Amino acid sequence: MINKLSNSIRAKGTLIAIGILFFSCFVSFALMTSLFLVFHDDLSVSEAHAVFGSFMFVTLILCVALGGSLLYFAIRKISDPIIRISNAAKEVAKGDFSMKIDYKSNDEIGMLAQNFNLMTTELGNMEYLRKDFISSVSHELKTPISAIQGFAEMLQDKDLSEENFQAYTNIIIDETKRLSHLSSNMLRLSKLDHQFIPESIKRFSLDEQIRRTIVLLEEKWSKKNLELDIDLDEMVYMGDEALIQQIWLNLIENAIKFSAESGTVFIQAKKISNTVVAEIKDQGIGISKIDQGRIFEKFFKADKSHSIEGSGLGLAIVKKIVEIYDGEIKFSSEMGQGTTFVVKLPFRN
Repeated sequence: MINKLSNSIRAKGTLIAIGILFFSCFVSFALMTSLFLVFHDDLSVSEAHAVFGSFMFVTLILCVALGGSLLYFAIRKISDPIIRISNAAKEVAKGDFSMKIDYKSNDEIGMLAQNFNLMTTELGNMEYLRKDFISSVSHELKTPISAIQGFAEMLQDKDLSEENFQAYTNIIIDETKRLSHLSSNMLRLSKLDHQFIPESIKRFSLDEQIRRTIVLLEEKWSKKNLELDIDLDEMVYMGDEALIQQIWLNLIENAIKFSAESGTVFIQAKKISNTVVAEIKDQGIGISKIDQGRIFEKFFKADKSHSIEGSGLGLAIVKKIVEIYDGEIKFSSEMGQGTTFVVKLPFRN
């Protein structure tokens, strides 16, 4: 009971008001009664009644004055953190997300201060991510645009050899493809950020979809002379076929990209209980411990030597799609030993 009262500002306020009222009335009555008892001996009955009435009136005035003063200071004490939160909210509205309220209490105002501090922390993190996102986008766009501009200017050289002409045009084509790929991924991720349920749901063969994805990436794994160890159960899945394929496309492409020459990529998909459990494992360079906590961030690239490839959006897209399907994605990695991604997707009726 006491804990409940201490956790409620309304209960505490009521008790404080009652306490102040009782205290002020008791003090006023005791003081005026004492004075009356001192002087009433020299008064007649009628005079004593008149003086007593006056004393009661003064007692009432004194009670109101004393009680009002004490209530003012009590309310001021209670309202002070609310005023501080209000002033801090104005600063947050101006863009200062470093504001914090130093107020510890278990009541509603304490919870308000705690939630306010949590809000400013989250807003600060969002602001950091927004600035980091803009910086990353600017960097990703600047590199191919600068390359296209530079090599386009070189093409204006009338003495340019045919060999250099072909090399420069190929670079321009590659950079425009990179820009197109970046734009597509940014649009896809933007759409996924506002998508909470799958679209275009239909039945399709999940194992056949993974095989088609492997065929689509044949040029890349053939170029590195990779061996593929494939183990797929026959499974029919209900979902957005194009969306689900993005999971396998990004994970398998990453496994190929970071694999050593003549290595092996393991691709497995099993039906366990009512869940698809897919595992993509490579024998590549692995991910450092310091980078493992950030690999699902937008534009983050763990391996700087491959920074010219990709946009750092693939894993962010994969994670968002998995979340849309109420699934989960986990990974394990050792430097120099490779990386394993495990995706779990529940079957839908």
